Amino acid sequence: MSEGGIARPVRPRPRLRTLGITAGLLAFTVFAAREVKFAISTFWEVWKNPLWEKFWPVPWDWVLDRSNVIDPFVETFQIAILATIIGCGLALPISFAMSRLTTPNRPTYLVTRSVMNVVRAVPDLFWAKLLVTAVGIGAFAGTWALSVFSLAVMVKLFSETIDNADPRPLEAARATGSRHLPAIRIGVLPTVLPEYVAYALYVFELNIRASIVLGLVGAGGIGRVLEAQRQFFRFDRVLGMLIIVFVVVFVIEQVSVAIRKRLV
Repeated sequence: MSEGGIARPVRPRPRLRTLGITAGLLAFTVFAAREVKFAISTFWEVWKNPLWEKFWPVPWDWVLDRSNVIDPFVETFQIAILATIIGCGLALPISFAMSRLTTPNRPTYLVTRSVMNVVRAVPDLFWAKLLVTAVGIGAFAGTWALSVFSLAVMVKLFSETIDNADPRPLEAARATGSRHLPAIRIGVLPTVLPEYVAYALYVFELNIRASIVLGLVGAGGIGRVLEAQRQFFRFDRVLGMLIIVFVVVFVIEQVSVAIRKRLV
């Protein structure tokens, strides 16, 4: 009893089902670790590898050379910007067709959702490999691979935003006799446009990171230079490029987060 004669609430006991699920997850985790030969000693044994000596000192004269790193990094930005514009531009009408609130009819809703589920199920690295094989090594393949990736991510995020939009302005626009597209433009688009811009900035962040990875399979940008230096065991150059990538991505992320906070 507490002061004033009010009984304290009894702490609920964990249910038997909860304990069973927890025990099952722990048992499966131990089983999976043994199957993949996981050893916790790896966390400290890996630092004894003599390969780490090759990461230092960083040859900054080579890393900061325009033809070696700067130009490929600019190409990475170009790939990310173009892919964001193409992917997010295509995602705008598809998202409205894929939302329950704004889709013109059920067949359109089912077709767009099914197609986008297939597109989203394919990893961006596979799209890059496929397009590199189809159109050749270079930034063109990387741009289209990231465009598909941007489209898949943007449609997923933005269509869910449209689903949660206030339906009353759309109903009011339809009540005045407005057609489908003008009603969406007047009743829904102004309310979700800030989220669309915020998601586009987020997709641009993802594309900067993804374009570096796609370069490893020949899709252009700084990733191709990273892979070439890794194959020649020039890990000192790799470290220098990774430091530059980290700084640039960090700055872009902070600027993007600040802009998104103002928009949403």
